[in-house]
Amino acid sequence: MTLTNDKTPALDEPSYGVVVPVRVYLDDLDGFGMLNHVEYARLFDHAVIDFWTDAGWVLDPTSSVQVIREVHLTFHQPITAIGDVAVHLWVDQAGRTSVNYRFRITSADRAILHAEGSRRLVNLDPATLRPTPLTDEQWTYAAPLLADHVERPAV
Repeated sequence: MTLTNDKTPALDEPSYGVVVPVRVYLDDLDGFGMLNHVEYARLFDHAVIDFWTDAGWVLDPTSSVQVIREVHLTFHQPITAIGDVAVHLWVDQAGRTSVNYRFRITSADRAILHAEGSRRLVNLDPATLRPTPLTDEQWTYAAPLLADHVERPAV
């Protein structure tokens, strides 16, 4: 379930983008009772997939392939319990063939910042695996994610 960012932002969050609840499960925690570091990127990934699926996007690797070029994570406060967290995500930069997501993983009430980061994706042609422009459909679906300063580049 995707929630729009319709309440007062916490922790100096930007007012754009969407907030998606994501569940932390017992097997996500490590031997110290904390969310394993690799799981933070997975929480973000689940939030992105939930957003795009709820928006109506259907995975079709014959029409486009999106690959991760880079991921950056900064950890602030460990997650130490199972339950829901909030993942605030938005597109901070966009070019003809790529987008840069920013995200913040917070407590469900958005009072505690657990981690934040960014992830750059490149849109590839499935036949050649070379960068290809983002489609009109992708831009339409992405509209709720776009930061105030992000505009579609001229063709």
